[in-house]
Amino acid sequence: MERLFANLSPEELYEHLQSLDDDERTIRVVGNSALLPSLGAVYKLLQTSREVVWDSMRRERPSLPVAKTLAKAWNTPGVHLGRSASIRLLRAGQDAGLAEALSHFVGLDYLWPRANEWTGLFASGFFSQDVSKQFWVDFVQEAMRLNAVELHSDLGRLRQWGAYARSPTVFRFGCPAMRDVLVGRVSALSSNEEAELDPMLDRVHFFDSFAVLMRLLAWCVADLTVDLWEQVEQDGMGNDVPLLELIPVFDETAQAWSNPMHSALDRLARMSGWQQEQKSTRFLGRLWGREVGVNGVESRIRLLRYWVLLEKGRPDFKSFLGLSRVVAAEKLRAAAPDRDVMEQFAWYQAAILRVAETLSLVRLDLSRRGYSTSELSGLMSIYQQEFRTARDLLGKPIQLAD
Repeated sequence: MERLFANLSPEELYEHLQSLDDDERTIRVVGNSALLPSLGAVYKLLQTSREVVWDSMRRERPSLPVAKTLAKAWNTPGVHLGRSASIRLLRAGQDAGLAEALSHFVGLDYLWPRANEWTGLFASGFFSQDVSKQFWVDFVQEAMRLNAVELHSDLGRLRQWGAYARSPTVFRFGCPAMRDVLVGRVSALSSNEEAELDPMLDRVHFFDSFAVLMRLLAWCVADLTVDLWEQVEQDGMGNDVPLLELIPVFDETAQAWSNPMHSALDRLARMSGWQQEQKSTRFLGRLWGREVGVNGVESRIRLLRYWVLLEKGRPDFKSFLGLSRVVAAEKLRAAAPDRDVMEQFAWYQAAILRVAETLSLVRLDLSRRGYSTSELSGLMSIYQQEFRTARDLLGKPIQLAD
């Protein structure tokens, strides 16, 4: 099937796929959601949307269909696009090297929409390293089999949870802090009704999904680290775990969680020459607002304080990017980089701010849902562990100190 994707033109491939539809086979749409949230839910978590991301992609590939054309297919599994839009997507998929990954879905008697959307993301240019791409495409295949086959709806809820508890995929990608809880809970249940109504099982399932996202974050950072390896080595950071200071940590003495957004702003301030003689919010506010006068400075300082306190709504990405551009200009001034290098650096810093803000909100939400400090610490510790694993698999292992 991969050869078919590679050898046929987009028009021929469309006609071939249409002929498969004419076979009148029944395709089972899988509604399970184990381990992988929908891509739309993750975009929402990051304060964006599929439409915004798609429009950004279209700026680089204008031949892609507009988001409005795709909206119905996004929102209704099994709905087919028209011929023109389908051919443009198939051409883009071939150009991006998606043939092998997408060929896995042809001929299946079921459809798990999350597998299609996540595979499309991972198999495109999301990662710079082939190892990263293949690792996560393989994971989606495992998750698809788990949801569509091992957790088949015909099993009943009790057997489904038993299969989930025994799954090697769940063991590898879920949250270790919840494994004993899950196994113990499943062994105590005796009927489908009990399994259907048990809130602890849903808590485990919810937590495991966040564990996958923490692992994905670690791989994204490791992948970028390897992509920039020459610069990483020059900076003497080959054995560091980047962004570790943004991961929420519980301080036993203060009996409080660290604030990722506060840590992210401290990080930006240090890049800009902050000597810690004042709070980072005041330092950055003055830097950011110096072009708009005294009132502008005070306004920016207040805004940064709101970010730290998670007040006045979630910041938009343009605000993060505005601050990051100022920091980029300050940090890279001596190097006199070209505009594209400056903008890419600023975009990365803005993305890091969004990750920090999201981690702050996630930790707060999970605490409010009743997850214990121990469980949350177990979830957050996944980042460092998975980063080390990713670096090993990417061929750049972190050297342990003597």
